[in-house]
Amino acid sequence: MGPRIDRALLMNTVQTVPYYSDHWRELAGELLFFDPRGIDWERDRIHGLQLRRGVWRRGEFAFPRTIYNRCFPEPRAVLARLKERVGEGNIFNLRTQLDKWEVYQLLRASPVGGSLPATYLFDPTELPQLLAEHRSLILKPRRGHGGAGVFRLTLLEPELVLASSQGLSLPLWGEAVYPALLAAAAPQGVYLAQAYIDTPVKGGLKFDVRLLLQKDGEGKWQKTGELSRVAPAGRLLTNGYLAVLPAQEVVSGEILEQLAALSRLAAQALDQGMGGLGELGIDFLLDREGRPWILEVNGKPDKGLFWKVGDGQMLKSVYLTPLHYQEYLLESRQVP
Repeated sequence: MGPRIDRALLMNTVQTVPYYSDHWRELAGELLFFDPRGIDWERDRIHGLQLRRGVWRRGEFAFPRTIYNRCFPEPRAVLARLKERVGEGNIFNLRTQLDKWEVYQLLRASPVGGSLPATYLFDPTELPQLLAEHRSLILKPRRGHGGAGVFRLTLLEPELVLASSQGLSLPLWGEAVYPALLAAAAPQGVYLAQAYIDTPVKGGLKFDVRLLLQKDGEGKWQKTGELSRVAPAGRLLTNGYLAVLPAQEVVSGEILEQLAALSRLAAQALDQGMGGLGELGIDFLLDREGRPWILEVNGKPDKGLFWKVGDGQMLKSVYLTPLHYQEYLLESRQVP
């Protein structure tokens, strides 16, 4: 069977990752790629793909020493059983599908609490009061992903609310009527209501800034990637972007430093509150006064976006830093 492989990646579906094989000289050792279906619990064996010196080989392997979870959503039962095999603390990214309400509560009590838009568990009966206070709200699923199910409510008049999503708008009349209609679209307990951030528009465009935070070879949170998505001003979300640019093309270096500092504090707070994290994508919006707001935190950041920036050194950090963190786990924890 051969010796145990030090570092493995758990995926939704086992597959080759060309970046790793193209840069195998940077890896300093073998990698094992596997998915939950490849685990043979009775025989304590894993069917997966080994990457060694740039060559992929499918085979049967012993359980690895450390595991970098890249499954979304996280397979909690599988991860619990894997902990028994490889040891507590030798698996990271235990949470990839984050509950936005849990994230808000943890960050609200942290040093970055003042950089969060006001957020509430959505209750249709409280909607008129929230709209009177904020005028415009974003409704989003607590466990949503990719912008699905997100829409905006704007109070135009005391009895008139405009609901908009994906370029479509629908007027809703009557304070006694629209909360019940929205309760069907955004069930109580499943959705959040968040104060809308009015962002600057230039040339009919708006932007966000995403930072990637990952634990490094010393076990510390580091900013390894940064980018900006530029979208038409009329779109509700920047997911429907026109371009992905280097972040420094849309914000100053001073602002980027501020965002990086906020991101590290946010990552530390979430890691302390949830445990077992290793990488996070943090999305920011700037309001018209230039004040930064933490809009979203993603537990499984999309590495594909960073290819669009065209920065080879950044890509190297994005892909290899989690592997350096595995080296840290092997050395500091003395993994057997």
